[in-house]
Amino acid sequence: MSENDSLDGQGERKYHLFGVPLRSGSHYPGSENDAQAYRDVGIVQRLAASGYQIIDEGDIAIPSYLPHHHIPPIKNWPGPRIAWECVSAGILPHLQRPGHIPLLIGGDCSMVVGSTQALMHASDKDIHVLYIDGDIDGVAPRPDACQSAAAMGLWLLTHVSSFWTGPILKPSQVSVLGWSNSLQSEEMGLSSLSPEQVRRSGAGEVARQLLQTLPPSVPILVHFDIDVLSKQEMPAAYFPHNDGLSLTEAQELLSTILSDSRIRLIEVTEYASLRDLERTSVSRIIDLLAATLKRA
Repeated sequence: MSENDSLDGQGERKYHLFGVPLRSGSHYPGSENDAQAYRDVGIVQRLAASGYQIIDEGDIAIPSYLPHHHIPPIKNWPGPRIAWECVSAGILPHLQRPGHIPLLIGGDCSMVVGSTQALMHASDKDIHVLYIDGDIDGVAPRPDACQSAAAMGLWLLTHVSSFWTGPILKPSQVSVLGWSNSLQSEEMGLSSLSPEQVRRSGAGEVARQLLQTLPPSVPILVHFDIDVLSKQEMPAAYFPHNDGLSLTEAQELLSTILSDSRIRLIEVTEYASLRDLERTSVSRIIDLLAATLKRA
């Protein structure tokens, strides 16, 4: 038993699967009903067969009448914020129960704002966000340009603004792993490692070293955008990257991270089911989860 396990006090882990039918934070269609593809290929049955306690809680109820527009500074505003509030309200009761881990599937990267909000409300300690993503989503809103909320997620989490009431995170509470595109994000003081840096030290060792720097009882949110994987490995990513991690590297990284007893919330984003008609990519994602989630 590790030091973190002895401090955990959670006992068995039970995963609560939530679909997030959200594309309000994205530029283009493609992620509005991703969770159905996961269910079509039997995510609950496959994870249960691998020994996990998992309950399908259905999709988070997000209004179908959210605005769609291209007006600066944030596309579809206030649609993304409405969706974040729905995400936060849907998962908060489970975060208040020790050992119960919401597992969010589908949606765009902007939902990290809603899930972070929920974890902060459920905890009396500072939280940490492990942002495993092919992009640094730290684009600042501009009055002369309409941009997606997905590209602004980390900026919104770490800056006081009129778009989100917070409370905000300190940059030291966010670590970005696997990015290959900065999206011209402003310098925010975040800890970040590129795929080359991850490979240089080894994915598992990078994860171990990072986890060791975090406080013993910190609640951790794991954001996993599948575009951290290379396009060759994951062509159904919403914004695929040529330079990304391999599935083997991602498995090594996630196996170390998700086995940590401080994990309280997991989200898997940016799968575009419209690019995966044969459901090959989503099956790979489920296989990755089955190999890396912590069992009870």
